[in-house]
Amino acid sequence: MAKAQPLTKDPREAACLFRDMGLVGAGGAGFPTYYKYLKPTPILIVNAEEGEPGLEADKLLLTTHADEFELILNALKEIFGFQKIYIGAKEKDRPKLAPLEKRFNIAYTPSLYGMGEERWLTKSITGIEIPLGKYPPEFGVTVNNVETVYNMYRALFLGKPVTQKYINVYGEVAEPRVYLAPVGTYAMDLLGMSGVITGNSHKLMCIDGGPMMGSKIDVGEYAVKKTTNGLLVTDQGMFKRREETRPTWSESLPEIMRKLGIERYLHWEPREVHDVTSRIKRVKLYLKQCTGQPSGALVKAGDRVEENQLVGRAVEGELPDFKCLSVNLHAPISGIVKEVTKDYLIIERDHL
Repeated sequence: MAKAQPLTKDPREAACLFRDMGLVGAGGAGFPTYYKYLKPTPILIVNAEEGEPGLEADKLLLTTHADEFELILNALKEIFGFQKIYIGAKEKDRPKLAPLEKRFNIAYTPSLYGMGEERWLTKSITGIEIPLGKYPPEFGVTVNNVETVYNMYRALFLGKPVTQKYINVYGEVAEPRVYLAPVGTYAMDLLGMSGVITGNSHKLMCIDGGPMMGSKIDVGEYAVKKTTNGLLVTDQGMFKRREETRPTWSESLPEIMRKLGIERYLHWEPREVHDVTSRIKRVKLYLKQCTGQPSGALVKAGDRVEENQLVGRAVEGELPDFKCLSVNLHAPISGIVKEVTKDYLIIERDHL
């Protein structure tokens, strides 16, 4: 069988493809991926640190799709000229990732919370210190997390846009799981699948992200974004404990979890990804999914759309123009557009 080939080996065409396919950082602020690749750097770090305590999906994705990661990392090296590619991971995860060490250059770092941050990770792996207010690309380093790189594989090898998300759902749930679900899946639907009685949850709260940097969400209204990597269900007092104890970036994950009173969430071990894509009957797509400008809606209420169809267009302009920082938005499911506002659009399946 012939080895799979990327759709393009031209650096600018590849960067344009990342914009067209809607790639943004799959966690944190969601910086548009294409912008980092307009000026390639000598070093690429794939961030598998999952700094927020309790997150496991990236490591599961990396180990279950190692062939795809080998393809994309080799392609990125050829297309963008990376001289060195590292996978950065915490020392605590060495047993999980050890089987991949013959295929990838894995650099293990101390199991501290802050290692999930680009500057800390860059210094730990390369020795390059990034001053505050500066960013790794200015010093020859590009950092992307695991799921972002996987979305690069889907774009470059399959021509697929970002319409799906790997999501940790853990904490006070009957069964913590890693889900594969459409972007725009309602948080309530995922919590219901995890055994949370969403109508009787006044003592609980749900956080998008993790216990350190995550934000409380309205379970009834909130939907998964391209940047959502975890939904943590915990008690209402956790934010107060965070304010009172003030955990630091230089503490270990167990230390932080103990301070927050949620250490019982730290050691869950997901063995598989639960693909619930076909079970999701409605999605709420936010037009602003990333750092930069929102997509412009291309559909109206009553339109029928097909999965992967372009429904939101990036801001027009030159790619290097930071004022035009934006990416396309695609339908995660086929169905009928039920509502379009200045902030979001809702699609419901017309059949299951």
